[in-house]
Amino acid sequence: MKRLVLVMLVAGFGCNKAGEHAAVKPEQRDPQFDAKWQQATSSAEPAYIESQKGGGLLGEVRRAVDPPRAAAGADVVKGTLPDPEVVSVIKRNLPAVKGCYELEERAGIVGSGKAIVSLEIDPAGTVQAVSVEAPAFADSKLPACITARARGWTFPRFTEGPKKFSYPFVFVGG
Repeated sequence: MKRLVLVMLVAGFGCNKAGEHAAVKPEQRDPQFDAKWQQATSSAEPAYIESQKGGGLLGEVRRAVDPPRAAAGADVVKGTLPDPEVVSVIKRNLPAVKGCYELEERAGIVGSGKAIVSLEIDPAGTVQAVSVEAPAFADSKLPACITARARGWTFPRFTEGPKKFSYPFVFVGG
């Protein structure tokens, strides 16, 4: 099963609004998005969000669990916020992203695709700007939902900023 998912993602397969699998034609690919995807995946491994209807396509994938952290705001990071700290906060907030995907799933707009969430974090640890690029979900509310959720994420405070960071997501529909 894992090979099937990997082949579908690598081959550029997606789902249309009816949930049927369809190959993405070369003329439909966005070279700018592909370049941003390469850059985002160079600094963070993509998070995989699986559809509830997916029947466990990613069921055998081992998921990393972050160790418990000290209370938020207890320490101030000297300098810029390190990438692993940003990734840790994003991973703790994956249930919110999955919730957005499940809302779309319940609305019947289930599909597979990639998204890049770009954040600008100020030294106080608050999100100042969010953008979500998700060509496969352009006609859905998924990008707006993720944007709204990400605005509420809290990061450790730091002394040099703001911090800009892009994080890749792969959504696997059923």
